Amino acid sequence: MFKNTVRRPRTEKGRTLMLRTRAHASGTARTPGVRVARLRRTAAGLVAAVAVTLTASCSTTTETGAESGEKKDGGSATRTVQTPDGPVKIPTDPQRIIGLSYASAWMLDAGVPMVGVTDIDEGALSADQKAAVKKMTIVGEGNELNFEKILSLKPDLIVISAPKHVPFNIEKLRPIAPVLSYGIGRPTELLPASLSVLDAAGAAEKGAEFKKAYDDKLARVKSTYADKLGRTDWAIVNSGEAGKFSVYTETSWLGAVAKDAGLKFAPVAGAPKDEFSYDLSFEQIGKLKDADVVLVDGDGPNGTPVAETKSLISQKNWSELPAAKNKQVHPVPGFFISRYPEGVKILDQFERILKALP
Repeated sequence: MFKNTVRRPRTEKGRTLMLRTRAHASGTARTPGVRVARLRRTAAGLVAAVAVTLTASCSTTTETGAESGEKKDGGSATRTVQTPDGPVKIPTDPQRIIGLSYASAWMLDAGVPMVGVTDIDEGALSADQKAAVKKMTIVGEGNELNFEKILSLKPDLIVISAPKHVPFNIEKLRPIAPVLSYGIGRPTELLPASLSVLDAAGAAEKGAEFKKAYDDKLARVKSTYADKLGRTDWAIVNSGEAGKFSVYTETSWLGAVAKDAGLKFAPVAGAPKDEFSYDLSFEQIGKLKDADVVLVDGDGPNGTPVAETKSLISQKNWSELPAAKNKQVHPVPGFFISRYPEGVKILDQFERILKALP
């Protein structure tokens, strides 16, 4: 979605935790369209990253006056929001919000007015969202921000949610407006973080609506297809560097939704523990032999596999997999999900696949 905070890397190289958007090889993050960025692990970073509980809670007291950040032209009501960095006092009803990285995508979904965002890849936007973005000021690409533009917008709140390895100069932003920062350490933190961001932006009800739609769809899939879910093993893969491909676990973007829906992951010999993805060589494609269904990155044109994944599924030993022989290799658009509305669309795709299974 956002060209934003993270362009989706063309390869798995470096596996930095990216937003589902695309990320520069250098690590600059663009907000995903939303594809809001595609999280990936850096060789050392993610293993060491400490997951932060991203459930922002608000105090029940409303304050006014100097202590609450009174402006020269009058008092402004504030509330205190708990963030991973500690409590932050923000306006009760912010009017000039700047959203950076994933946060901008989440607020755009909820219809939260923003005066500025990071560069957005409009491919995943609706017509209404595209129109809304045209009215906003682009304040940078990824974490490369134009501070003069930000200052000129006179924001009353700046909200950031990005991979922890992508540094934002928060100290330079804080004198401009209150800053809420929600660092993402693993893909499974994305959806909970979106609720925290929407709560802070005054759109908690919209966040709850998104989550309910997702939970309702989960319940439908699990109850309707319980038998098929119980006897089908799945794998999630895409291609990375030349000669290698990545296997995604239940803690990856798509994997987290698959786990929520009750999909069983096929065992893979030698798979590392506690990783949301790991690499295998093309020679090791046969390790997917126990998967009845294989899901691949379908974020190419019209839901087709991306170019790198096409090179994977064209391998001779790929065609020998049971899933390939049984025509159970399915490209999935929205592979790097970071938003609840995307999750519902993913579940629609799971339902179509399950319905057609023998």
